[in-house]
Amino acid sequence: MKFFLGIGIFFCVLAAPLQALLAQDSRSLVRVHIPGYSPSSLPFQIAEEQGFYQEEGLPVRTLRMKTGAGIQAMLAGDIDVSQITGPTVLAAILQGAPLKVVMVFNDKPTYRLYVKKEIRTFADMKGAKIGSSTPGSTSDRLLKVVLEKNNIRWQKETTIIYIGTTDVVLKALRGGAIDAAVVTPPADFLAKEAGFHELLSFENEVGALQGGVSTTEAFLTKRTETAARFLRATLRGLKYFKTNREGAVKTMVKFMGVSSDMAQRTYDGNLSAFVSNGLVSEDFQEKVLEFELKTIGTDKKVRRDKVFDFSVMKSLAAN
Repeated sequence: MKFFLGIGIFFCVLAAPLQALLAQDSRSLVRVHIPGYSPSSLPFQIAEEQGFYQEEGLPVRTLRMKTGAGIQAMLAGDIDVSQITGPTVLAAILQGAPLKVVMVFNDKPTYRLYVKKEIRTFADMKGAKIGSSTPGSTSDRLLKVVLEKNNIRWQKETTIIYIGTTDVVLKALRGGAIDAAVVTPPADFLAKEAGFHELLSFENEVGALQGGVSTTEAFLTKRTETAARFLRATLRGLKYFKTNREGAVKTMVKFMGVSSDMAQRTYDGNLSAFVSNGLVSEDFQEKVLEFELKTIGTDKKVRRDKVFDFSVMKSLAAN
């Protein structure tokens, strides 16, 4: 009996530090939502590949799911941070969700409108079937903005079909189910290789955020140190992306499943859309809010500080 009692005490003593370690690991774990691997998600992948998260003592788990599902999972506490920084986040905030955009990757959208060869001008878009991602998304709003600017009444003169992610939209375009599609890199190069051509790049449409970091107020206030370490490592990933072409291209090849040549073209064609320090100016924040409020179709006004919280990023930039 004494023997078994001694064994029990031994294992209890052994298990105590193990349980403490597991609890600590659970508190450090950061679950990251991305819709899919793309240039706008690369700072996360680079930070993981280069060991930046590991150096901060952070285990990171990346989960891929659709935009809306990812934001819902973050609100439910199943996700800690999301790549999504656009209208979906703002719509949730307007409904009372405690979310904040805390970092920005790119301040210019990388979406492009690719069309079949018979369409040479916007006038030829009348009657076209256009593939888009999801209603109310940044790309969907940009599509409607550029159609309206080019005198196309998209409600009456086109049919917008919501298909999903870029790879699915591209398949529909190749298969002839649609006449045009909004795509992101590297699908634009794939569309070009398949015989389609670019009618317009959305890069000059001001106010559209495509990638960055959004999170809950609870993550910022209850896990302050973890949040700071995560953002510091992610910022290193963003800076690496901006300054290390060879390394960024290798990460693209691994995660996006493209050839080295296509990764290089994607990098060169989209580098200018990315910021260097994870921040955007207050003036630009106002333009983002103006664009996104129109996107979700509301006349409500919202203060910048209800949506953006760059306090951690500013402290990192100062150091």
